[in-house]
Amino acid sequence: MSPDNPTLQRKLIILLFAIIFISTASVGIGVGYFAYIQNIQFLEKTTQTVQQEVLDRTEAFFLILAGAEPSIDDEMRKSLPNISRELLALKKPVLYVTSDDLRSIADRNQVDDIYLINQDGIIFTTTYPEDIGFDLKSVGLESFLNDIMDSGRISLDRAAVNALNGEITKYAYYSHPGTGYIIETSIKLKEALERTKSRDFTTFLMDDLFRNVQTHNPAVLEIDLFSSNELSQFSLINEGRKMDPEIYNIAKTHGSVRILSDNNLTIYTHFRPKEKEADYTGNLTSMVIYDTSMPKNELIKTAWHTLFIFIFVTVVSFLVSGRLFRRLVLRRLEYIVNNLHRIGDGDYSVKIDETGEDEFTIIARELNRMCDLILAREEELRQLYHDQEKIVEERTKELRKVKDAFEQANIKLTMLNVITRHDIINQISALSSFLDLILEINNQDTVHEYTQKCRQISEIIHKLIVFTKIYEDIGIKDPVWQDVRKTVEKAALDYPNANISYDLPQEKILVLADPLFEKVFFTFIENTIRHGEYATTVSVSYDYQGDDLLIIYKDDGTGIEKSDKSRLFEKGFGKHTGFGLFIVKEILAITNITIKETGEPGMGARFEILVPEGFWKL
Repeated sequence: MSPDNPTLQRKLIILLFAIIFISTASVGIGVGYFAYIQNIQFLEKTTQTVQQEVLDRTEAFFLILAGAEPSIDDEMRKSLPNISRELLALKKPVLYVTSDDLRSIADRNQVDDIYLINQDGIIFTTTYPEDIGFDLKSVGLESFLNDIMDSGRISLDRAAVNALNGEITKYAYYSHPGTGYIIETSIKLKEALERTKSRDFTTFLMDDLFRNVQTHNPAVLEIDLFSSNELSQFSLINEGRKMDPEIYNIAKTHGSVRILSDNNLTIYTHFRPKEKEADYTGNLTSMVIYDTSMPKNELIKTAWHTLFIFIFVTVVSFLVSGRLFRRLVLRRLEYIVNNLHRIGDGDYSVKIDETGEDEFTIIARELNRMCDLILAREEELRQLYHDQEKIVEERTKELRKVKDAFEQANIKLTMLNVITRHDIINQISALSSFLDLILEINNQDTVHEYTQKCRQISEIIHKLIVFTKIYEDIGIKDPVWQDVRKTVEKAALDYPNANISYDLPQEKILVLADPLFEKVFFTFIENTIRHGEYATTVSVSYDYQGDDLLIIYKDDGTGIEKSDKSRLFEKGFGKHTGFGLFIVKEILAITNITIKETGEPGMGARFEILVPEGFWKL
């Protein structure tokens, strides 16, 4: 059925007319009875307005009180340490401090009363003698007192109504570390507000309110407001005035109490202000006294005015009902249907107007929520797709690193075959030549000399074969993450009798390197022991160059001559095998790690290993 269907519109207009007609007839019948009701029934129409006025003014009062209280808090925070210092300055045990002593201190610090509380929660001296000996822990303050005792902290209570006299009072607590007692101070909130030049709250709360209410409601004779709880029901306006506890209990249970006596109606209403600042006084009970002797003709005149207005509204409503129905119902329905078509076409960004509190608003809100859920799921799917792409990208990078390492290893193996085969052939040719010479000569010394050379050549061949084995292993296995500190410690185990001390870093840093990474530090330590002469200490530390990691190996030996540094990492250069530092460079190069020597001759060797970003991590 189309939203513009005239049949639907006509039926609803007829229904609306019937409802209005029945309502008008009912009001007409009721007006006749309304003209004869008693005065008390007429006053019922004013009670709700008066009660709301009292509630609104009370809410505003508590907001003013909440705004003024921070300045009072500042005063109390400043006064408590001063009071503590003055007590300590009395130079006598606190147990012997008298009420007169406390009164003088209270007057100087602008507080009304001071209480001293011992570790058992007992008030042992105070400016208010009636409270001496009172056990605060018996009223549920044990945990609070234990937290404050000797803590050096200041704790301020919210303002509350004194259960003994009805005054609004504020309390604060403080315990200087090591004193073994708590100082509690109190002030009367009304006097504090006047002292801080705040607005007179009783005048604001009720005096002008009563005059204003009487102007519009002459039947109101008196208004009062009580702070009501199980312990007390004192007036906030007339100090010392107390409500009947029995009336309070009934009002709390049923919400209100009505008492009719002579020509007066007294209504007690129990409520709790909605603002959280109402915690100052807890629950409230208002009292409004009405005069029930107003003339009946006023009541009848009001009734006829009401009937006339209702008839006028009925006629106007009938005339405009069709137009309003189309505007408020049919157009709204058409608007929602059009948006549903857009949603059906896949446009989930549609936002249907949610203003109002009718059924159409509920439908619009649910449709918007459905679109939001669909959009959220789409966003989750996009994020999931993005995360998967990121994972694939990371895995691709790792595979590329492994691929590069294998390609480099293949290049090294090829180079190894060429270099090693060439070196071994040269040495074997030399060995054959010397053997031929030995067979041709008879001089024993010459034979011995050539035999020695043959031995040296055989040792070189042996070293070449050992080098081949080590070099062959470089890059064969996948690079792995290795703890630098543990790697150095493991390499040091091969020299247990060396008189070397190690200074190693505490940070746990992992480096992605060939499994022969330990051989790097083994070679460093071996060179320190073999060539460092008087070296006694080896240190390993870290530094950072942008996103790259710098591993620094140092010893305190003789160092390396400047003339040797340019060929230090070449194959065959050195005083021993000539392969050690060459193999170190090749092991590190598998994962793009570089090395250089930066030490000063005579100051010890210093090797700097630069690990690029992506090949180290914490």
